[in-house]
Amino acid sequence: MGSGVMDFINIASLAVVIWAVIDVARRSASVLAPSRKALWIAGMIGGWLLFGIIGAIVSVFYLAGPRKRLKASQYSGRY
Repeated sequence: MGSGVMDFINIASLAVVIWAVIDVARRSASVLAPSRKALWIAGMIGGWLLFGIIGAIVSVFYLAGPRKRLKASQYSGRY
């Protein structure tokens, strides 16, 4: 029973990391500096590979913070 829960947590955390990495990689250089992109991606992937859930926590932090601000600034001057 416990193994199934841990498998689910690992798969869910990997899905969040993949989603966040794809989002960071899609951002243009004018919105997110290339050095920042590399830092975010390395933190997410490295955190997940080395510590599992830590990579997911970094990804959730990105998705809840900087991604929201980037998305808001992207649409603020458009309409």
